[in-house]
Amino acid sequence: MKTTFIITSALNTQVGVYDLQTRLLQTHATIDSIYTVFKDANIILVDGGEPGEIRHPLWDQLRQRVHAYLDLTDNEQLQYLQQNFMRPERRHEMGGMVGLAKSLCELTIFYETLQVLKNTPEMAPFRDVERVFKISGRYQLSPLWRAEDYSRTTDRYVFKKSVPSWIPDALTQVGVDRYYSSRFWSFHINQLDTVIARYEDMIVDIHNVAEANKYLDVEHLLYKHLGPANSKELDYTHCMGTIAPNGTMIYD
Repeated sequence: MKTTFIITSALNTQVGVYDLQTRLLQTHATIDSIYTVFKDANIILVDGGEPGEIRHPLWDQLRQRVHAYLDLTDNEQLQYLQQNFMRPERRHEMGGMVGLAKSLCELTIFYETLQVLKNTPEMAPFRDVERVFKISGRYQLSPLWRAEDYSRTTDRYVFKKSVPSWIPDALTQVGVDRYYSSRFWSFHINQLDTVIARYEDMIVDIHNVAEANKYLDVEHLLYKHLGPANSKELDYTHCMGTIAPNGTMIYD
């Protein structure tokens, strides 16, 4: 299976418990895990963190290990969200305005990346694949990851099995009562245009919810707009890592 992996990251950020060096090391581990499974994978590294030059030998090495690097740190929307919501005093927050802003950052980063993937001539080799995987930077594929889980899925997204929403009265508040993990999921390259269109809908949706002073995140949006009817759900996607707000280990 020919693959493109999109690693989305915010390397320089004031949210969470990890400093820059730790984030760089964790992202190296992400790349290690991908190359363990797919030695010929195409890897795109995307950074949507705070603007500013990163000066660290681990960063120089990281750039050399991927096939494309997309710098979104100068994106105006991302800068606004970083400056107004991703503050040191809120580094441990989950949900609320920080969660809403983080989800909008994630949506913006991945949407902009998909536009580059689709419309840039130099990205043709990244489109000449069977499947595109999105993995959040700092997470890894576990040794139990199975390529056969993705066979015969030309018309399906692949997610970890959905779980019940934690939002009170979610069906009324956000329109769905389940959500998908956004850390690691994938789509067939034939679905690229559809995914872009759905992300446009998701961005409109989260803005409308924010204006109504309600909460919504990317996990619920993935379930709402991509949906179980179009998805293959796995008991485990075998993606693992620690969440940034408190360092808790997660195994999907």
